[in-house]
Amino acid sequence: MGDRVAHNVRMLSAERRAQLLRELRVHGAVRTEEFAVRVAASGMTIRRDLADLEAAGLLRRVHGGAVAAGERVALSRTSAPVATIGMVVPSATYYFPDVIRGARAALGEAGARLVLAVSDYAPDREREQIGRLLARGVDGLLVTPSAHAADDAATYELLASAAPPVVVLERSLDGSPWHGALDSVRCDHEVGGVLAAEHLLASGCSRVVVATRTGPTAPLVRAGVARALTGAGLGAEELGLPDADAPPAAQQRVLQELVRRCTAREVDGVVVLPDEVAIGLVDIAEDAGVRIPEDLAIVAYDDEVAALCATPLTAVAPPRYEVGEAGAQLCLQRVLSRMRGGATRAWSSLELSPELRVRTPTRA
Repeated sequence: MGDRVAHNVRMLSAERRAQLLRELRVHGAVRTEEFAVRVAASGMTIRRDLADLEAAGLLRRVHGGAVAAGERVALSRTSAPVATIGMVVPSATYYFPDVIRGARAALGEAGARLVLAVSDYAPDREREQIGRLLARGVDGLLVTPSAHAADDAATYELLASAAPPVVVLERSLDGSPWHGALDSVRCDHEVGGVLAAEHLLASGCSRVVVATRTGPTAPLVRAGVARALTGAGLGAEELGLPDADAPPAAQQRVLQELVRRCTAREVDGVVVLPDEVAIGLVDIAEDAGVRIPEDLAIVAYDDEVAALCATPLTAVAPPRYEVGEAGAQLCLQRVLSRMRGGATRAWSSLELSPELRVRTPTRA
């Protein structure tokens, strides 16, 4: 019993001292009596904490409190992070590694810590991960739900009711009750679809197919392609691709039929999401004697591996790193503003435009 009480006291002391160091990182100074009231401790206890932390070189005591010991010490690995931000993403192997790197870099530069969880595109699991991070007491959340807000009320209700600041990454809040009630940062994939279609139009294509796997990005890309082609007085044909876990033969049959239609002059341009499928299309087309881009112009979407194709493919590259970076910066701004008792800022909805990377010559 006595050992357990002593352990709890040590834990409380560690948490209190971490909070003291965090206060110094945010404000540069802490007043003993004010801090003691806030954490329900005696002034003597806080002065003892300050003395121990000063002995460790982590702060400098002054009359009435303490100030930061200096920038070099404040940024050392032994000091507490200015904030801890939880992050939930659907995958850590495709598309999202760059998003994670962007968030990690932005938070690391500010002296904050990132805690990562992966949901594997399972809504129940993502809500479980969000709940676990909230229970750990994170200061803010970066979350990419499995679906857009209009398609998944349960997850977004959980996020909207969370106590710490939340920034939704790479998902649309349009058409939902949470538009204007949650911060969001995402790539404008509809603009990406427009860029892809306009490139095909500039290449002289007039019979365009947009081939996509099912997923949150696909409807936005298709909408952008349709918008650009409608503006040119043309129609866009949509082709559904088999899911990633489908047998390889299923995807091969779809791509072979697409190539057959190209040789029949029914198709002369295609936007393909994801770009790994675009590489498979190139192989099948070349085996059939179809020239890229003379007979079939291809624009890949996501630009994960398009540059590695034997015929390097023109691709639309979403600003993945910048999405993570901007989302983390926005979340941290919210957290620090709340710590300082600042006024609530207007909700932000930031859409970043993708880039068209031209690698194959146009047909024009």
